[in-house]
Amino acid sequence: MTKARIAAAALALLVLASGRVRAEAGDAQAAISPAAPERPAHFTLADASPSIDALLGRLLDALASNDVDALQRLRMTEAEYRTFVLPGSVEPGQPPRAYEEGPSKWAWHNVDTNSHYAAAAMIKGYGGQRYTLKEVKYLKGHGTYAWYDAYRTVSLTLVDEKGQSGELVLGSIADIDGQFKFISLLGNP
Repeated sequence: MTKARIAAAALALLVLASGRVRAEAGDAQAAISPAAPERPAHFTLADASPSIDALLGRLLDALASNDVDALQRLRMTEAEYRTFVLPGSVEPGQPPRAYEEGPSKWAWHNVDTNSHYAAAAMIKGYGGQRYTLKEVKYLKGHGTYAWYDAYRTVSLTLVDEKGQSGELVLGSIADIDGQFKFISLLGNP
């Protein structure tokens, strides 16, 4: 089992364990798991890009214009993450995961908070300059999940106008029905 799958399994267990309802002595309530969601025939993402190249072009434009809000629009919204990415992050052919409200919100909060910090750091380190994209790598490869494909941990080699190059590591890109968005802006090499 790869490190990525071990980490994903550990996160899933943590999320699932934190969402369980426990029956105490004398408590007559039973724990009821939420019903497993069904994948929509076509899931429309807000403000998605038609390709990875277009998404990365928008990223470079946002950096050049110091636009942190534009960076945030390149990633999943809360609804997209909680209703599509989380349930569909299982092996192809497996049933989707059903999450209770608390664990689902907790997972989103982590992704959202980390992405806000990552966007601020990107603007601080790369903002206000025009870059040329020299190379794109997917440090953790390509993953196929039940409801989407992911290009995991994106590494960009960028060249500035003076010819200096640097590496920018971002989170994963999701391909949902030919629509592309970052799942998170924070990458872990």
